[in-house]
Amino acid sequence: MYKKAALLTFYAETPIHMGSGHSVSYVDLPIQRERHTSFPVLWASGIKGVIRNLALRKWNDKDKVNTIFGPDSEDASDFASCISITDAKILLYPVRSVKGVFAWITCPFVLKRFKEDLKAIDFKVNDQEMQIPPISDNEVFIVNDNLKIQEKNIVALEEFLFEAKGDEQVRNLAEKLKEFIPNNDLTNGLENHLAIVSDNVFKDFVNYAVEIRTRIRIDQAKGTVKEGALFSEELVPSESVFYSLVFITDPLFGIEMDLYSELKFKKEKKEKPDWDAVKNRLKGSEDAKKKVLEKLKNAWENGYFVDDEIKNSLKFLDNSLLQLGGDETIGKGLVKVKFYSPQGG
Repeated sequence: MYKKAALLTFYAETPIHMGSGHSVSYVDLPIQRERHTSFPVLWASGIKGVIRNLALRKWNDKDKVNTIFGPDSEDASDFASCISITDAKILLYPVRSVKGVFAWITCPFVLKRFKEDLKAIDFKVNDQEMQIPPISDNEVFIVNDNLKIQEKNIVALEEFLFEAKGDEQVRNLAEKLKEFIPNNDLTNGLENHLAIVSDNVFKDFVNYAVEIRTRIRIDQAKGTVKEGALFSEELVPSESVFYSLVFITDPLFGIEMDLYSELKFKKEKKEKPDWDAVKNRLKGSEDAKKKVLEKLKNAWENGYFVDDEIKNSLKFLDNSLLQLGGDETIGKGLVKVKFYSPQGG
């Protein structure tokens, strides 16, 4: 049972390719997408692995990394991870705009789902701040005139024209969204680029307003283009914003729950346990007991013994830079992270 939660948001500094394998379509290497919506998504397995590697470099403590993220593969059956990271869902998607350079589009479906996910991490949602006005397929809601072709009162996104609508609720929404996403000069001016389109229009844009790159493979022996090695790759554009939920529970050390509950109570009371007495209550051989006791002491002394401490340990992610996907050498997949904790713990 998970007891604590937090929100991770990801701002794409460069285009992202987290692949879903080969495809029979015109794109050889498509991006990951949700099955039921076809919206872009970043699978949790890739995110958690990258965060784990960053944590190992940051903390330089293998026991702490194994306790929080789960043991190494050869010891995976010893105990489970004490955190769960969900797939990262799209929140804001960048498209070309005739005025204002580009627009961050979102839609009622995405915003309603985001609001429900915030409730899942015990964030008290103010309906007035996150209220979404009804919208038709030929309309777009904007905050100010930055995206609007004023003579005609229209907004041109990609090659499509929409009737511009203004609503104070959209301004409130822009201000609220800025609390959750990574800060930079662009996101601080979110109200200048935010555009709310209908669900149908949003689905079309995230499926067809994508970046496709054609690439080649080099023959390592000759240094020339390898014959028949032309392929196309789909990318999530830079400036895309995704979010993921993190759920946290007390760590598992492979000990009886009654014993852990007693130790947790002492931790809350700031009372040091009798480690010799704890060792006598452990099961297994002397070597096994010694190994478990060492892990318990290390977690106790270094601040990752209970769920609150685990949550605080993850705050190193705030304002960090991760690289998602497998194209590290060509600068793709760089994302800025914000760690948002609604409970403040």
